[in-house]
Amino acid sequence: MSHSVFTNIDDSQLTGKHWWWTVLSGMGDYLDAGSIVAGGVALLLWIKYFHMSLSLVGLIAAFSSNGISTALGAFVAGFLGDRFGRKFIYNIDLLLYMFGTLLVIFALSPFMLISGYLVMGFAVGADVPTSWSLIAEYAPKRARGKLMGMTNIFWYVGPIVILLLALALNPLGLLGMRLLFGSLFIVALATYLLRRSLVESPRWAYSHGKTENLFLEQEITVPLAPQPATSAKMSFKDLFQRTNVKRLLFITPIYVLWGIPAGTYGFFFPYIFKTIGATKATTSDLMEILYFLLAILAVVFVFMPLNDRIDRRVLYAISSFLCALAFFILLFAPITNPFVAYANVILFGVGQGIGLWPLQRIWSVELFPTEIRNTAQGFLWSIMRLILGIWSFYLPVVTAAIGGFKAVALMITLMFTYNLIVGGLFGPRTSGKTLEEINPVKSMA
Repeated sequence: MSHSVFTNIDDSQLTGKHWWWTVLSGMGDYLDAGSIVAGGVALLLWIKYFHMSLSLVGLIAAFSSNGISTALGAFVAGFLGDRFGRKFIYNIDLLLYMFGTLLVIFALSPFMLISGYLVMGFAVGADVPTSWSLIAEYAPKRARGKLMGMTNIFWYVGPIVILLLALALNPLGLLGMRLLFGSLFIVALATYLLRRSLVESPRWAYSHGKTENLFLEQEITVPLAPQPATSAKMSFKDLFQRTNVKRLLFITPIYVLWGIPAGTYGFFFPYIFKTIGATKATTSDLMEILYFLLAILAVVFVFMPLNDRIDRRVLYAISSFLCALAFFILLFAPITNPFVAYANVILFGVGQGIGLWPLQRIWSVELFPTEIRNTAQGFLWSIMRLILGIWSFYLPVVTAAIGGFKAVALMITLMFTYNLIVGGLFGPRTSGKTLEEINPVKSMA
């Protein structure tokens, strides 16, 4: 297959439909991050209400939407999304998400809580990688980074909305936390209904011999005549061919070493600050809102305008440096100092939005061919969330044992230092290229 088949898509201008489809797809990020932060906000109340031990807290975190259940969802849906289509996943995953939220809302025991979180995590694990694949496959080549950056915004907006609701519902205690998850149920339902208008990926349809049209505007229509399906020639084992293995060895470590700090912040932020006595719960919520708000501003005003115009390695290196600095300062000054705490929040928030998290999303969808793109996304997500789940299981015990956060801060600093070196020096230069130019697979020629 020649990349010229998709010239009208790759060379088109951004339209309202591009943005609308990206909004609908990006809601998976809202529901993912929203569920993580909702769990973090509710955790202290759950500990008190259910009389949880530190081990049980770690177990909930490990199997929540922040960890192992998401890994399972991503792995399973990655393969299914390549086999049956991106829309196939959309027809199922949010129904599971809504069922999981109901279990959490009406949880009367830790078992119900863990079960609900497991189902929610499985659902977002299926949804988010699929959404990224879909966006990449209909995006113009010079605006792919901009549309993918939009998904980051939803990953930050979700927590802000949840934290603001948490502040309003906090006087209601445990009931307020149940209502918090009720808001996620409502958003999931609305997203499920609106997504029914989404089109299938034109690239997936072409590779599977389907007859599909991608309507961006009336004048930008790509008729896809039935083609011999190429997907049968590629399977999960093709993910480990030489070229793909080299790309996996690049993207997987930086993906994991970003996911651990981000997941720690998302789920354990209030717990850590409360445990080490840094601030009151309400103040920690406001600080976390600031963290996500700064990340949004960095994405909107730095990453989205620049990523398709300048060397992405530069953005990634600057971003990684600021994130590493955010935790490096904790090695020499206590986080109980308000100035130190705010410096950490500001540097990490601005730093990640400039390029680290957005670029890893873009590289992960660009580096693999259409026939196994979703499989690759699922594999990356499963590895990241599995390791994050294991980390989350031990973090409460480690934090309590060391009586502070310095050991954790050192590990996170080293993680971002690795990202700085590897991503800054060896990040792929894919900006402005079509997906087929990045992945000249022989079966597609």
